[in-house]
Amino acid sequence: MPMRDLTRSTPLRFAFVFAFAIFLLTGLVFAAIYQTATRAWVAELTHVFADEAVKAAAADDERLRRSLDLRLTRDFRRLNFVALFDARGALVFGNLDSRLKIPADGRVRYFADFRPSPAAPAAPTILVARRRADGSVIVLGRSLEEAVILRRVLFRVLAYGIVPLAAGALLLGFVAARRAAARLRAVDRSIGVIVNGDLHARLPGSTGFRELDELVGSVNRMLDEIERLLAQMAAVGDNIAHDLRAPVANVRAMLEGALKLAPKDESLRAPVLAALRQLDRAMKTIAALQRISAIEAEHRLSSFREVDLAALCLEMHEFFTPLAQAKGVSLSVIAPAPLTRRGDPDLLREALANLIDNALKFTPRGGAVILEAREIGGRAVMSVSDNGRGVPMAEKHDIFRRFVRLRSAGDTLGSGLGLSIVEAIARLHGWRLELEDNAPGARFVLGENPDCANPKI
Repeated sequence: MPMRDLTRSTPLRFAFVFAFAIFLLTGLVFAAIYQTATRAWVAELTHVFADEAVKAAAADDERLRRSLDLRLTRDFRRLNFVALFDARGALVFGNLDSRLKIPADGRVRYFADFRPSPAAPAAPTILVARRRADGSVIVLGRSLEEAVILRRVLFRVLAYGIVPLAAGALLLGFVAARRAAARLRAVDRSIGVIVNGDLHARLPGSTGFRELDELVGSVNRMLDEIERLLAQMAAVGDNIAHDLRAPVANVRAMLEGALKLAPKDESLRAPVLAALRQLDRAMKTIAALQRISAIEAEHRLSSFREVDLAALCLEMHEFFTPLAQAKGVSLSVIAPAPLTRRGDPDLLREALANLIDNALKFTPRGGAVILEAREIGGRAVMSVSDNGRGVPMAEKHDIFRRFVRLRSAGDTLGSGLGLSIVEAIARLHGWRLELEDNAPGARFVLGENPDCANPKI
């Protein structure tokens, strides 16, 4: 499968969705852990700092200085900034340059970008200020840089852990997509063989996917039943055609004998001749039905060999030219280069003969029929086009049905089975028969099926 198609496959899309879900959910978990841990830590610090501010406000100056000096030099986990300002706002002790503009009410406040001095880097910080009995103000602060560091660590862990996990999920999805695509291609090839008319073929029963295997099993059972029913229908049709052939032939022989012995009475000869014409038509219909049955039985695959389709068209042009001249119709051929494909030459001649005979039959005197063989986009195509009556668009799909004769056919003789024979030959070769509007007239195209080649050929 091409990479472009593989990237659009459902398993790989599921892998992308799964990897994105892993990345998103894991990121949310890490964010929740970070937020929960940070909030709990800040809440604890807030409570401690509020209590520290109360104790510091009640202590005398000497004791307060010793306590704060000890806290700054030895207790790095709890206190980063301390300052004691007198009633006039002058710094008495501490590591803050100037008095902060925060209320001295003993409430802990959060500052996202606090700088203890103009040259110091900004960092998230909590600060508390409380006024003492002599009017001085004690300020305590704690940097939350550890929370920033924790966030960086979590992001690093997330990148080191989740990115390889997501990449692994995508890789597994890619492998699964390729395996699924290969199995589905095998199923699709089998379907193509069945569509081309080989009802003996079956879908591969082991795809590796339990649900798909169950579906394949159901389809194969359905195909078994269809094949059985079609075989019964074909047997009935063959038996009817076979049983009718002998009595129709006997009746025809008796009428011919009676016609020879009958007096030259036109009142008797006319209906007998009309009956003989109807019997001949019935015999042709029976022969056509048996011919279709023989072609669909696919007993002629051993006769397949390399056939030059261009030479075949030239041969059929030479054969039908006298008939076309007698009808006053121009018959031409376009076969610029050899076009070799495997097939049964006799069956292909029969298919072309039916198409040319139809075209000559429905093309008026002075009209033209063109027989063509060429390669279009790597596809071998033979076509027969005319500028006759054409086929109404409303009846385009009915023309290939057996015994169907178009209203526009008028009194033109025919069994309605010629195109059915051509279509059966096309299916046997893995080809298809198409009808196009020639404006005016019709164009019948007999060529290779671009969607599914017949593996039997």
